[in-house]
Amino acid sequence: EGNRFATSAMVAYNTETFSAGWNQAYVGANYLAEMGYVRRNAYHQSNPSVGYKFYTMSERIVSHGPELEADFLWDPSFNMTDREVELGYSLTWRDRSSITLGLENAYVKLLEPFDPTHTGGVEIPAGSEFNENEVSLMYMSTMKRLFTFMAGTRYGGYFGGTRTSLEAEINYRVQPYGSLSLVASYNKVLMPDPYTSADLVLVGPKLDITFTEKLFFTTFVQYNNQIDNVNVNMRLQWRYAPVSDLYIVYTENSYPSGWTTKNRGIAVKLSYWFN
Repeated sequence: EGNRFATSAMVAYNTETFSAGWNQAYVGANYLAEMGYVRRNAYHQSNPSVGYKFYTMSERIVSHGPELEADFLWDPSFNMTDREVELGYSLTWRDRSSITLGLENAYVKLLEPFDPTHTGGVEIPAGSEFNENEVSLMYMSTMKRLFTFMAGTRYGGYFGGTRTSLEAEINYRVQPYGSLSLVASYNKVLMPDPYTSADLVLVGPKLDITFTEKLFFTTFVQYNNQIDNVNVNMRLQWRYAPVSDLYIVYTENSYPSGWTTKNRGIAVKLSYWFN
């Protein structure tokens, strides 16, 4: 079988005020990613970007400026299957908090039937084409404080319908013992008949604890109404030697109503660095 290879190249140029880059990739039809991930096989990809920063003398604002980024995908015959072009404008304060307004135009040609809400509804047939626009707004707080957060929203076309998204992430560092964090997102997808509309909710609290410089514990819980699931993941890590660790991981998936267990398991991993 031919075309079992993949190639990738990147060039970038950066100054204090100007940045530009270009990524180019090709993935063969029979390429097997034994390590890592590829979105699919048999495509060419181009990803150019350019940006500029204006620095100010303001006491509160350090810089602002535009950035233009694009992502193009073609099949092996160079017929376009995907296109994303996004224009953003960012403003950064002296404390390094920032806000970004984005406008995006996207084109996609479905290569396979697709359920836009992944809820088991009627699938959009392969070969369908969509050209849609989206607007987004994102704010990130300064990372200098113990309490940090990110919040964003976006609205636009979505496979012939519309999607309204809200997302947020908060983090509190309890120095030197660890951190508490919470990630949440809400997507309201409205689709024309006969396709399924949905309100999708994802909530994930996380706890990181550092007992000693060699013993760590992480707990992650995620609620996902899209697949009617609550996932619990607990990991204990013991670094018994340099770059050498013992991991004990407990995972459980349950239904939200009644907390009925779907499956659970324990995994143990031991790694050792030979020097």
